[in-house]
Amino acid sequence: MFDTTFPLGRKTVRGRFVIPSGIRCTRAATIHKCFQEVTAVGVVTTKSISAQPRAGYREPIYARYAPGCYINAVGLANPGARAYRAEFDGLEIPPDKFLLVSIFGSDLESFLEAAVTLKPIADGFELNMSCPHAKGFGAEVGQDRELLKSITAAVVQATGVPVFVKLSSTLPDLAGAASAALAAGATGLTLINTVGPALAAVGRDAILSNRLGGLSGDGIRPMGLRAVEQVRKAVGGGPVIIGMGGIASPEHVAQYARAGANLFGVGSALTGLDSREFQHYLAQLERDCSRAEMVLGYERSCDSTARMDYLRTRVAARADYDESLFKLILDKLPGDYRDGELAGTFMFLCLPGVGEKPFAVFSATEKSIVVRAVGQFTRALAGLSAGSEILVRGPYGCGLPKIGPGTVVHTGGGTGIASLLEIASRLAPDHAQVFLLGARTRVHLCDLEKFERLGPVHLATDDGSLGHHGCVPDLLGEVASKLGNEPLTFINCGPEPMVRRCFEIQREFTSEDRLIGSIEYMTSCGVGICGKCASPSGALTCVDGPFLPWREFEQR
Repeated sequence: MFDTTFPLGRKTVRGRFVIPSGIRCTRAATIHKCFQEVTAVGVVTTKSISAQPRAGYREPIYARYAPGCYINAVGLANPGARAYRAEFDGLEIPPDKFLLVSIFGSDLESFLEAAVTLKPIADGFELNMSCPHAKGFGAEVGQDRELLKSITAAVVQATGVPVFVKLSSTLPDLAGAASAALAAGATGLTLINTVGPALAAVGRDAILSNRLGGLSGDGIRPMGLRAVEQVRKAVGGGPVIIGMGGIASPEHVAQYARAGANLFGVGSALTGLDSREFQHYLAQLERDCSRAEMVLGYERSCDSTARMDYLRTRVAARADYDESLFKLILDKLPGDYRDGELAGTFMFLCLPGVGEKPFAVFSATEKSIVVRAVGQFTRALAGLSAGSEILVRGPYGCGLPKIGPGTVVHTGGGTGIASLLEIASRLAPDHAQVFLLGARTRVHLCDLEKFERLGPVHLATDDGSLGHHGCVPDLLGEVASKLGNEPLTFINCGPEPMVRRCFEIQREFTSEDRLIGSIEYMTSCGVGICGKCASPSGALTCVDGPFLPWREFEQR
C-alpha cells in the first residue's frame, strides 16, 4: 500500500498519510511547505472554513490532560472563505498531492456558499459534520440525516470534485449516516473527529477557555478503530475511508488498515515536533509501514516531550512603568534557570477562566516578565498584585540559531525588547554586543541598566522623550557603519514592520545568513499543532523559532 500511488478524483496521489483538519497545516504557507518537504503526506486537509469569518474561542485551546491524551477547542476559528481563498493566490498544489478543503456551516446555504467560494483551490471537499463542541455546527448538523444528505448532494453537484463527509464516532447510527452520505454522492468518509464534548481540569478549574472540548490522541484510538470497522462493513469495499484517531506507530496504521481504512490521518502525534522532526517522523513511519514485515511491537504513543503541564506560581512583586506597561516577578518558573538559559524561548501565563498568552522571560534569575496591557487577558494581568496566583507552562521554542563570531547588534521595539536580555546574557562571554532599543516613550524603555552592563545602548522614542526622536531602525545605518570591519550579526525583535525595515537596512552591512528576527505572530498552542504562528515560509515560530533566519520571513 505504501509503495504505490492511488487515484483520488482527478489526481494520482503519492503518500498515504493525511494531515487532519485543524492540525499544523492551517495556513497556505504551511500547506505548501508540507507538500514540498514531507513526501509521506499525500493529502492535507485545511482548517474548517465557513462562508463568513468566525472568531472562535480564546486561549487555552489545546492541552494535555494525560500522557498521549489531549483536549482542544479552537471553536472553528477561521478568516472566512474569501479571505482564505486569497491566501492561495499564486500557490500551486503539486500534481501528486491533494488539497482537501474542509468546510462547515449551519445549513445548506452556508455550506454551499463556502464550497462555491473555495472551489478554485480545492482538489476535494471535506464536510465537517462532526465538531463536538461548537453549538449549531459540526455534530449537530451530522445528526440530522436529511440535512446531511441535502448538503452532501448540493456540494457534490456544485463543485464536481470528490466530497468526503467527516462523521463523529458518537452518532447513534454511524453506519446509517455513512451510507446516507455515500448515497447522496460522497466519494468517501473521514472517521473520526475528536470525541466529546468533554471537560478536563487543572486542579478545580477547566483547562480550556471554552471549558468543553474534543478529546484526541491515544485515548480515542479504540473509538476510531471501531468506527472505521463498523462503517466499512456497512458500505463495502468501494468508498475511500480516511481513518484517524490516535495513530502514532506502524502498529496503529496496521490496525486501521485491517479495520478498513485506505488513508491514515496523523494529528496528535505531531505535538511538539519542529519542521525537521515532522518531516523525519513521517518519513520513518512510512518506511516502517512499507516493509514486507511491518515493524510491530513498538507502541509509540501520541505523547510529546513538550512541557505542557501547568505550574502554579504566585506574583512575588511587580514594577509599573506607566498605566499600560508593567513587570511581573514570579515566585517560581517551571525550572531553575540562570540568566541566558532561556534565550530564544517563551512561556505561557494562564489565568483560568480568563485566558492565556505567550511571553518571553525578561530575566531568568529575576523570574520576570514584561507585559503591555492591550487586551482582555493582559488587562487582567495588570490587575494582579503580589501574592496573586497564576499558572505558567513552558518553556517553548528552539532557542537561538547558531551565532557566528563577531559583534552582535540587537534591535528591539516595544515589548520585543523583553526577549533580548536573555539572548544577550547567553552571548555575553563570547561576543561584543550593541543594543538599539525603541519605544513609544521614555518610560517604556525599562531596566536599561541591565543592557548597559552588556554593551553600548542607543535609544529611540516615538515622542522624542529619550534618545532619537523617531523609530529605532533610523539608528541602524549610523551605528552599524561605526562598528568597523568585524563581522556583524543582527538580532531583531518587535512588530513586523519594524523587523522587516531592519532587515532591509542590515543587508547592506552583513550577509543574509547573519540576519535573525522574531516577529510577533499569533501564538496559541506553543506546540506546533494549531498552526497560527506560521511565517511566510511556512515555518511555525512556536517550534521552529521564535527567532528565525531572515529567509524564513520570505514567501517561498
